[in-house]
Amino acid sequence: MTFAKNILRDSFQRDILILVIVSVLVGSMLASVVSLGANAYFSKTLASFVGDYGEFDLIINVREEMKTDAAQQIDKIISDVFPGAVMKEGPTLTGKTSFFITLPAQFQTKQVYEDLGKTFGSIPGGAGVGVMTDPRLTIRGVPEGAKNMLMERIMQMDGVRFAFRDGGSIGVVLLSLDKSAPVEKQINALLKQYQVIEISFPVGSEPSNPIRLGEAIAGDIRQDLKVQYAQNVSVDGKNDDMTYAVSTMMEMRRFLTAYASQVTITPTGGAKLVKGDTLVFQGAAPAAPAAGSPPDKNNVLVQVTGIKGDGVAEGIVVQGDASALANPQGYKLDKNLVGASVATASYKNPRQELGTALNETSKLVGQIPDFAQDARNMSGIAMNALDNYDSGIAAVEQTISGVQQAGATIQAATSGLANIDTSSLRAQLDSSSKGLGGLINTLKVLKLVQPDAGSSIDSLAGTQSSLASLSGTLGALDNVAANARQATAAIDGVVSGSKNTLATLKAFDAASAKTNLRDMTGRLDKVQEINVPLVTAQLQYMAASAPNLKDEDISHTLAIIDKFIAGQVIPGERIQILTTSSVSADAVAPIVARQAGHNNAALYSTALGIIEPDARGQLYQVLHEVKAILAGITAMVATILFLVFDHTAVMAVIRRRRLANRAKPSGWRAVMARFAALSAAERVYGMTCGAVMLTAMFIIAGGGIPYLPWVGVPVLGAALGLLVAGYAEKISPVAADEIMAGEALGLSFDEVMREIVIPAARPGLLQKLNNRKVKFR
Repeated sequence: MTFAKNILRDSFQRDILILVIVSVLVGSMLASVVSLGANAYFSKTLASFVGDYGEFDLIINVREEMKTDAAQQIDKIISDVFPGAVMKEGPTLTGKTSFFITLPAQFQTKQVYEDLGKTFGSIPGGAGVGVMTDPRLTIRGVPEGAKNMLMERIMQMDGVRFAFRDGGSIGVVLLSLDKSAPVEKQINALLKQYQVIEISFPVGSEPSNPIRLGEAIAGDIRQDLKVQYAQNVSVDGKNDDMTYAVSTMMEMRRFLTAYASQVTITPTGGAKLVKGDTLVFQGAAPAAPAAGSPPDKNNVLVQVTGIKGDGVAEGIVVQGDASALANPQGYKLDKNLVGASVATASYKNPRQELGTALNETSKLVGQIPDFAQDARNMSGIAMNALDNYDSGIAAVEQTISGVQQAGATIQAATSGLANIDTSSLRAQLDSSSKGLGGLINTLKVLKLVQPDAGSSIDSLAGTQSSLASLSGTLGALDNVAANARQATAAIDGVVSGSKNTLATLKAFDAASAKTNLRDMTGRLDKVQEINVPLVTAQLQYMAASAPNLKDEDISHTLAIIDKFIAGQVIPGERIQILTTSSVSADAVAPIVARQAGHNNAALYSTALGIIEPDARGQLYQVLHEVKAILAGITAMVATILFLVFDHTAVMAVIRRRRLANRAKPSGWRAVMARFAALSAAERVYGMTCGAVMLTAMFIIAGGGIPYLPWVGVPVLGAALGLLVAGYAEKISPVAADEIMAGEALGLSFDEVMREIVIPAARPGLLQKLNNRKVKFR
């Protein structure tokens, strides 16, 4: 309350308050002028090089000596393609002149920015076109095949104007600068959802067609790991024409490599070969190569491509053809001169084998129509047999039934005969026949006596003959019964076997067999539709063409293909698979090993991309920080000056009055007094004034110091005040006698300060403000 009353009335405390306010205003103005002046200077200097922030959209750098012609060409292009665009010539640095272009809003589109290279490609001395449209974010490190997907997702975000390909990066143009932070946050969240699994292959294990291998690996990841998204992004998937062309080139390279002559080189005489050595063979030359002479154009040159474990080398023919290797002796080529004999060579020509195989295949293809017709005829016969299958089974059943009935009839007919005892009847008949024989013999004796007995003898002889015939008949009847029984058993066996056979026949699926035959007939019809003469002609053409490829032609073609592939963005030793962040590289490793056929690949997981802040925006941000730093440093300097020139006298008087009103301590009290001096009135005053003035100046002038939070500003001001308070009496010593004389005259504290202390203090704002209060001049 006392302080408030003193402020309201005309007191020295109000003078101090006014001094602090004026000091803050003057210091803030000084800090603002310094920071704004420096910022204006640096901004103008920067603008002279790259223009103001958001002023230009394009920058074109050309060689200094071509800038006149380039300016005319640029002006013509923007007049024709971008009507309404404005061009401005920039400074020349390191021999290159910059031209800045401002595009109308309708031309600030994704398609226009991606076609800038084509649009300005005819500029003489052109060294590149860059995009300067602000505000903008740049995402670098994105694989080629993932750029389109990422741009489509980014363009759906709020605050994004459009995204485009900016060289090897992705440029994101924003609607306004205040959208930068939220868009950057969204893009970071999107990037964290994905990862790129890089598959690196060491030298010697590179895939022949990394495009197809990458697609196969991505497909297996989706299937085996149940991942919704896995894509080969090693190449730009949207650029189908180039991708297919390069893939075809790779397949052609693999084909040529497979059918190039395979030369096996065996070192002789203890010689050792290394990969890359070139050997000279006689070839079609009239004589063997001579040591020390350059190779002849008719010699065969073989380059070593690999060394086996036993020292035997493999090579390819780079001049001539392997068929000319009649003389297998090889000489090492050293510095384009023939050296010593170091190896012998043998070769295998897959092209000749291919030609032979194609000729034999063409002969086989020529037999296809006759083969198809014969197979079709056989199919027709089989179909007719199947059509009669059911009626055949019925006939078999009818036959079996008839045989079974015949067996039953024979069984019934012979059952009576089987019950007759023919053996006893035959025995009686034989006995009777013997008795008649004896009687006949007796009558023959009587016939000698009685001739009339002859008729009786003849009658008895007939009877005996009838009995013998009857006995034979009974014997035959017994044989008939036995044969009938055998026939019945045979018939039963036939019927039983036929029934089993009939069951097997009925189990046969004739309908399915007919269906298969019809399908086969349909396929045979399609085979007959093949244009066999055309296929045969093409096979014969390939057979005739394949051997015409010379090994040197193949090696030169392979070199050209390698140059073409190397000029494209095609992976050679690395495949990139884009998938979700939940997939681990360890889970992908078995899939890669299975598809690549070896375990030599190394797998790494990397981020999909990294946001790179706008360089120009960062530069302007640095300038803003420099402005704040200058304002802060100026405020600190102003605070120190105001404390030194205006407040040290006040702090000296406060200290003098404090010391005058207390006794001098001794012993341990003196030690405690030194610590208590930190809270002395003059130091509290200095810290308060320093904290208030510095904080107010920072706020008004926009000051800032790196790594110093706002809460540290008043602390820093208080520290400055404490430091000045410690040297107050040395900076502004007061005349103690004059003060005592004034007090003795009855002057108040305010009058002592206004009339004695301030006029004698160092010149400053306080002295200027106090002049109107002085009564005794």
